[in-house]
Amino acid sequence: MEISQELLQKKILIVDDAASMRTLTKAILRTAGFLHVFDVPGGSDALLMMRKVKINIVICDWNMPGMSGLDLFKAVKEDPKLATPPWIMLTSSSEGEKVKEAIMAGITSYIVKPFKPDNLIKQVVTKLG
Repeated sequence: MEISQELLQKKILIVDDAASMRTLTKAILRTAGFLHVFDVPGGSDALLMMRKVKINIVICDWNMPGMSGLDLFKAVKEDPKLATPPWIMLTSSSEGEKVKEAIMAGITSYIVKPFKPDNLIKQVVTKLG
């Protein structure tokens, strides 16, 4: 997949409590050519990062201790200082109720783990483009 230089400059934030998942997702994005990929282990760290860096897209785990991915999304939406970037929810849960809850909250993409790297790249490029 050909990705424009402009898109490859966008800032991506990965939020996942599992270090291995953050490392894997970051490696997939870096291999695709994305230059600015940040990762944090939880919601409060994500909020701090988003107050410092203008993030263009968030890839977030749903199930995390302290603050779920959905709670983080809602916190970002409610903070007038933060623009809500496109959001890709990554989760091991494919429960219909959770998908519905995410869509009702305004989350635009939902990827179930384990995922195919090509699918993630396609989603990121689509949301950024």
